[in-house]
Amino acid sequence: MQHARTLFQPQISTHSGMITGFSAVPACHTSMNTDMAAPVSTSEIAEDETLFSHFSSLTHALHRAKTLQRAPHFPILITCSLSTEQVEDVQLAAKLEWELDRLDVKPGTLRLALPQHLCQHTPSHPLIYTCRDLRTLGCGIALNGFGSGPHCVEIIQKCGVDLAIIDPSLTNDVDKHPNRRRILSAVVAMAHDLGVETLACDIRTAGEHSLLSQLGCDHVQGDGIAPPMQIHEATTWMHTHSQKLTRLPSVVGGIR
Repeated sequence: MQHARTLFQPQISTHSGMITGFSAVPACHTSMNTDMAAPVSTSEIAEDETLFSHFSSLTHALHRAKTLQRAPHFPILITCSLSTEQVEDVQLAAKLEWELDRLDVKPGTLRLALPQHLCQHTPSHPLIYTCRDLRTLGCGIALNGFGSGPHCVEIIQKCGVDLAIIDPSLTNDVDKHPNRRRILSAVVAMAHDLGVETLACDIRTAGEHSLLSQLGCDHVQGDGIAPPMQIHEATTWMHTHSQKLTRLPSVVGGIR
């Protein structure tokens, strides 16, 4: 049997190195594979049941996020990617408000990421209204695949996007390809001109991380930083990473 799972992958600032959030990453558990996370307990499954079947994965992510909220170094936001079905649900904001209230999760700690394929199309009126309702609720809005389609700018302007998640095709091995570097530099600059922050995912090497920092990308995430983790691993990693930052040299009062 397979069970819906949620793992969490950290995002860090390229400016300070501090943890700025976590992405909720869907995963699939197979009982035959002991390397995967343990199955969700019966009580958790019962608590996560909802009248909205396509909403269950998001509900599970929110339920897990409560643990991160209790951590001493709780990051700013949890980013959850929306499916096409969720985006097309005109009642999404109302259902989400009910779930947030039921799980006692603050809307301001949640950022919802629009699917990448939307970059290929002019944003529809239902999408614009849904994003407006989500922002009114207090949630942030992100756009997956920024730079991958002709309508990225229009979506950011009309849907109130506050985070542009750069398409990995632009960031993979960017330190080895000058042309890709020039394109990425233009994409980052365009996002900043639009007044939104940038996140580069799927960062695998120190070279990619370093170049993205130089180009002004605001946040990075990927296996080169840390892989998706179970919730207890994420809280431990968060504490360890924060401790490392306190031991970095400081220019205030001299180098330690």
